[in-house]
Amino acid sequence: MENKSNAFLAGVFTIGLAILVLFSLFWFSSDHAVRVPYDLITRSTVNGLGPQADVKYRGLDVGKVVSIKFDPQVPGQIIVRISVNQDTPITRTTYATLGFQGVTGIAYVQLDDTAREDGADTSSPPLHTSAREPARIVMRPGFFEELEKRGDSLLTQTETLMSSLNEMFQTNNREIGRAHV
Repeated sequence: MENKSNAFLAGVFTIGLAILVLFSLFWFSSDHAVRVPYDLITRSTVNGLGPQADVKYRGLDVGKVVSIKFDPQVPGQIIVRISVNQDTPITRTTYATLGFQGVTGIAYVQLDDTAREDGADTSSPPLHTSAREPARIVMRPGFFEELEKRGDSLLTQTETLMSSLNEMFQTNNREIGRAHV
């Protein structure tokens, strides 16, 4: 009889310990930050951006991307729902861009503020948001998108420069340069 009661207690202890370990893993792996939603609005591409991508404010991790969808009211417009720590100083002059992590092509959302860039009055009013009606933040083109837009003119200018350099180093121009030296 005593063996059966010891085995029962050992089983209950083992099950209780397993439940405690699982609860501890769940507790320590979950994020307990209070987050608020914002909608990023863009007509640009969002290549490499996916749900659970990082959201950074001036380089600091402050949240995650919740969802990406087309705007049902405006054709071609994309809404990126983000969830940001409640204490993040998002104001009416805050904007978003896409940043890329290394050469992987994985994108993240970079938030910044024009008032802080200009060094001007940093007392821009905070942008209020709620779960029912998330505030909207404009998403500006990132570095690579700007480079893509200006790529044709950069290539044309580079071609003109190379042509001028080629002409400058022609044989007869070098002969003229040697005669003057």
